[in-house]
Amino acid sequence: MANELVTLDGYPLTGATRDGVWKRLGEIEGWWDSPPPRRQRADRTNGDGSFSTPIEYGNRLITYEGRVISKNHDYLHQAAGILTSLGHRGNTKFLVQGHGPTQWAMVDPRGPVKTSFETDSYLNFQIPLEAIDPFKYGESYAVPGNTTDPASLFHRGTVPAWPVVTVSASSSSGYTLTLNGRQVVVTRAIASTAPHEIDFKTGILRVDGAVVRGGLSTANFSPINPGMPQNMSISTGTGSYGSITVRYSDTYI
Repeated sequence: MANELVTLDGYPLTGATRDGVWKRLGEIEGWWDSPPPRRQRADRTNGDGSFSTPIEYGNRLITYEGRVISKNHDYLHQAAGILTSLGHRGNTKFLVQGHGPTQWAMVDPRGPVKTSFETDSYLNFQIPLEAIDPFKYGESYAVPGNTTDPASLFHRGTVPAWPVVTVSASSSSGYTLTLNGRQVVVTRAIASTAPHEIDFKTGILRVDGAVVRGGLSTANFSPINPGMPQNMSISTGTGSYGSITVRYSDTYI
């Protein structure tokens, strides 16, 4: 497609670069599919079937195959060198644009990059990747709110998105965050010079960047559901003011 863009660690794997013209071959294996669902089976000893247990997902396995056509053999080898170094340390962004919403995932190498020199001016290649976080993400948001104006949240993904919330306030009695009727009550005092950060997916509280244990009395975390407006509010002690920034991304499976 004319508007297709695929990048790994910011480098384009489609289109023209100094080193040659890059083209995708075939489908991006594992990208459009769902990752494998998994659950711990718990058989009913005195009944039919099994107990219902949460469904989780395994790692997403991705294989990207492409071709590079260069103007000469030297440039072709430069392209091959770029290929073997892309994402070699892991935790790099793989991004696909031009097929509906732009989506990306953080990936690690799953095996060696394979190159095949077909002529002096073009080569075929294969890059095996693994996303240990199987979800794909799109547009990212940073939505502000405070004790008088809740943060207005919405995302266009297909599955719930877990936010990371930064809290700035000055309250010796802590504060309460509310989303979708579920409350996270933080009892640890907060100072204006040491903001709090709460990851709603992991339940980890950080104070001024350091992990803190035991700072929550109620931890009823809720994700941001797709396709519907929601509000997150903050309430603090009497007479005190607090503000929040809610960070999240469109989330897909």
